[in-house]
Amino acid sequence: MKKITDFENYIFDLDGTLIDSMPVWDNIGVDFLLSKGITPPYDLKETLSRMSFKEAADYFINELGLKMSVDDIIKGVTETAADKYRFEIPLKKGVYKFLEESYKSGKHMSILTASEEYYIIPLLKRLKADVFFENIITCSNINMSKSSFEIYIAAAEKMDYAKEKTAVFEDALHGVENSKKAGFFTVAVFDEAEKENIEKIKFVADIYLESF
Repeated sequence: MKKITDFENYIFDLDGTLIDSMPVWDNIGVDFLLSKGITPPYDLKETLSRMSFKEAADYFINELGLKMSVDDIIKGVTETAADKYRFEIPLKKGVYKFLEESYKSGKHMSILTASEEYYIIPLLKRLKADVFFENIITCSNINMSKSSFEIYIAAAEKMDYAKEKTAVFEDALHGVENSKKAGFFTVAVFDEAEKENIEKIKFVADIYLESF
């Protein structure tokens, strides 16, 4: 069986995989909708977990009747979270050491995330982790969503990473499933937010990590 170190290239999800940010997002959609006088559906968290910011904004408008523009919704939601990225959110336990050792051993590493560059770059600089990554690709800047397996293929091509030489790291079930569907060796990383899906994640992933 292949090991993580057999691969030359690593593509990392960010939220819930490298950083402990999921608590920030767990309630942000609910809080935002409530602040606008809209009662959110019970499954909002699961629904939003698969969406880019634009898709979430479209959902708020078309399905929940929010009377705001897509741009204003995105600005409102992201600004709520942005300061926490800039000043508070930490790396998950063991991540810095893993990244540092991988970097020193010559691994090529990049990030593929649904979060936005304008607040994740300050976060990575604050955590002194920005030097480890060759590329930071967001759903917004390639106009694709993690709800599609094709985003992994497109991101790897943009990074010039050969599929057979690349391992993808994800925490969420849909990310693990889509990475595998795209044909990548997939490393699942435990996150509390995905606790209810652990058994499914373990079944789908090539390797499951409780922590780095």
